[in-house]
Amino acid sequence: MINLKSTTSLGIAQVLAGSALISLVGIFIKIMVVDYGQPILVVTFWRNLFVCTLLMTGLKIFKPHLLKFERENLGLLALYGVVLTGLNGIWGWSVYFNGAGVSTVLVYISVPLTVLAQWWLGGDKPTLRIVPSIGFCLLGCAMVCGLHGFSDFALTPLGMLTGLLSGVFYSAYALFGRECAERNIHPLSVLMHVFGIAAIYMLILNLTVQGVIPGTAPTPADIFMPGVDWKGWACVLTLAIGPSMTGWSLINASLTHLSPSVVNILLTTEPMMTALAAIPILGEYMTLEQWAGCFLIVIGVIVLKKR
Repeated sequence: MINLKSTTSLGIAQVLAGSALISLVGIFIKIMVVDYGQPILVVTFWRNLFVCTLLMTGLKIFKPHLLKFERENLGLLALYGVVLTGLNGIWGWSVYFNGAGVSTVLVYISVPLTVLAQWWLGGDKPTLRIVPSIGFCLLGCAMVCGLHGFSDFALTPLGMLTGLLSGVFYSAYALFGRECAERNIHPLSVLMHVFGIAAIYMLILNLTVQGVIPGTAPTPADIFMPGVDWKGWACVLTLAIGPSMTGWSLINASLTHLSPSVVNILLTTEPMMTALAAIPILGEYMTLEQWAGCFLIVIGVIVLKKR
């Protein structure tokens, strides 16, 4: 007999471990964009391509049966790839128009969106006990990101649109992941196909708009990141293996045990973990207010664990 409590605890552990890993994505992206001057969507293309290639190679050697999938799942995986591409692009544009702090908070409107969408799609009706957890986590997230009030959200219409859309795509990513889990598609197989499809979409985007959209390659030749030394390429490869491939594999696996709404609430720990990781890696220290925000996020997670 399956112990429901133990599987839930496993899911929570997987999300928190995945959140710790994907919290490093922003640090690696910052190195490539700031230190190497590379367009963010070019870096994202290579990250997606490396994830797909590494997973394809590993599965071919160790678990070749996972390379196959049922034909009826092709449409789901293709749409999932569109969602990942949209999340990559919209998130990058939201950071461009709104700044990193505001963008991070806006993307977590995905939490209430996921709760409502899950209910609308036939899932469990949300209870009032989940509200304090959402409140603690979102408030803590805002404090960690250094926001002090509504004046920090003085956004342009385009900034507001990209920020809200990033939350919609983040919510959709969790919901699609849950659907894949319910169809018993292995998380590694899902990740390989979705990142591969997203890499194709991202390549087409970079080659067609050629710098017209912020963050894309100015010319086709810039796709190959000329001028980036081996350390830069090693940075992208590390980004692909650790934060992206391993991190999202854990998160996708957790959707077998947890609902998308619970996973999204737990993922609000990501900004806290990014801030903590930035201390030894980038020498960026947190303020007292940011530490207080971390404390609120931890309380939110504890409240969720006890629900």
